[in-house]
Amino acid sequence: MTYEPAIGIERLGTIKEIAAAASVGVGTVHRVLKGQSNVSSSASRTVMDAVRTINEQKITLARMGDRS
Repeated sequence: MTYEPAIGIERLGTIKEIAAAASVGVGTVHRVLKGQSNVSSSASRTVMDAVRTINEQKITLARMGDRS
């Protein structure tokens, strides 16, 4: 995770991480996250699945770190 000093917490998935996990370009991720209509429903599902997976992993890792 990337530490975000301005807000004092770990940042969740980045667009680059999401794009890599979904095997799509960063532009596609950007369009899906902005809710633009020029993205196929299949690509939207793939991107949103990647977002959920990455963020769940990072949240789990952060919680495990809190137990130390």
